[in-house]
Formats: sequence, structure tokens, C-alpha cells
Amino acid sequence: MRKMVCFIGCLLLIVACQGEEKQTKEMASSEEGPTITLGSKAFTEQYLLMKMTALLLMEEGYEVEEVRFLDSPSIREAFLNNIVDLYWEYTNTAKIIYHKDGPGYDANEAYQFVKKVDEKKEIIWLDKSEFNSSWGLIMKKSFASEKGITSVSDLVSYMNKDDNPSLKMATNEEYLMREDGLDHLEDVYNFKVNQNQLLAVDSELLSLAVKEERVQVAVGMVTDSRIEDYDLVILQDNRMAFPPYDAAPVVQKTILEDDPGIREPLEALARTITNEEMVHLNYRVDVLHQDVGKVAKDFLQKSGLLPDE
Repeated sequence: MRKMVCFIGCLLLIVACQGEEKQTKEMASSEEGPTITLGSKAFTEQYLLMKMTALLLMEEGYEVEEVRFLDSPSIREAFLNNIVDLYWEYTNTAKIIYHKDGPGYDANEAYQFVKKVDEKKEIIWLDKSEFNSSWGLIMKKSFASEKGITSVSDLVSYMNKDDNPSLKMATNEEYLMREDGLDHLEDVYNFKVNQNQLLAVDSELLSLAVKEERVQVAVGMVTDSRIEDYDLVILQDNRMAFPPYDAAPVVQKTILEDDPGIREPLEALARTITNEEMVHLNYRVDVLHQDVGKVAKDFLQKSGLLPDE
């Protein structure tokens, strides 16, 4: 009988301890804050932005989930259906693709447009970064230096000289058809690229075509990680022919109202990240094959946004 009493006493003690443990975990979870679902598109700089966001929010005590999407339309659809709470978007992607308003060539005007239109849909754009994931003209650094070319206007002047052979230019098929594509570039800079000067290649091969001197210049992404690896340079767009694709955190209004504390760390990140930094970060992931999480964490710690361990 005494053994039975002891057994029942121990059983009650275990149940009581389990109840306290469950209550403690629930309290801890409550203190940690709600779960924020983050999204990204399927390329390296988006993975980096999502991971930086996750690390910053976890430092603030939030739980996070990370979800990757194939492209812009799919992540926008998920966002509109409240599957994603927060992700990084580009101003002219929203203006051209989502709102069908055509490209905006003034960075602040494009940002203010999408911010105002999306706010009506209870979508909040936080402060934009100076990181501009746009198109640009890519050239070998050695060739640009030899010919004294630093801007697109310099390139046009060089091409218009009678004693210079025709330069070859590479681009992808999409850029030849875009509203803000080659025709627009020619109009802004008042020059013409003949068909025999053009080489249409896959986007992934544009910088390689310049490196291997199949062409002297290519229209490519200014944050292409191979720019650093191949010793290339982006020519200055001195007449602003390429519309800006400034990146900014975009968040559901309800999430921001419930948890306004997420604004400060993300806007601090937006103020910190630059094109040069993003090119180098992409390089570490794409060329050096370093882990996205490590690269993101290193950048945040170096920038003082995350404490050193």
C-alpha cells in the first residue's frame, strides 16, 4: 500500500512538472513574439536579403519562417493572399509588372508612386535602400581604361569616331523588346546599334561574353556577381536611361500595426546596403560558394547591425 501511495505521488509530481514546463514554454514563446513569414524570389541577392531580414528579426525576438518563390508574380500573389508577411521588392518591378504603369526614371518618384498605390491595398513600403538592382552597360575594366571610357556617353563618343571599328554589344532577347530596353537607350543617348553589332545571348552568359571578348560591351545586371570575378566595370549611366530598381522591404499593414518594432531594424539595413556591397556579397555566394547564412551574418556584424558573438 505504501508503494502504491509513493507511485501515485511520483506520478502527480511528474504531471505537475510537465504542466509547469508547458506553461514556461508557452510564456517563452509569447515573449519571443509572433512568427513572421518571409519570402524571396529565386536568385542570390533575394536569398541574401531574406536571410539578413531573418537574422535581424530573430535578434529582436521574433520567430521567422523563410519561403522561396520562383518569380515576381508568384511572390506577389502569395503576398496578396497573406501567405507571406514581408519580403524585399524593387520599385520598378512593382510599377511596371504589378501596376502596369510603365517605367519610372526618377528613383524617388517611382518609390512614392508604388508606396502610395500599394498603401491602398494595405501594403506598406518601408524606407527604400540605395541598392539599385538595375540594368547597366558592362565592359572589361582594361578596355575601358585603355579607351578612357567611364560613362555611356563616353562609349557613344568612341563608337561615333570614324577610325574606330564597330563594337559588338551583347544583350538578352527580353531587353530588345522591353519598353525601357534598347530602343529607349538609343533614344536617350542619340546613337544606333546596327544589327550586325548585336549578339543576343542568355542572361547568364552576358558577362562571360564580355570577359571572353566576344563583345566589347553588354547590357547586364549591375549586381552580377561575376563583375568582380571577371574584372569588369559598369559604365556610368550619366543620362539616366536605365530605370532604377531600388530595393525596399514590403510588409503587410496588419503585421506592422501589430508589431511596429520590425520597422527600425529593416530600415537600418536599407540605409546600409549599397550596390558595391551587394555585388561583393553575391560574389561570395555565387563564385566562392560560401553559405548564404554566413555571408548575411558577416555583413550584418561588419555593419554593426548585429552584435559580434
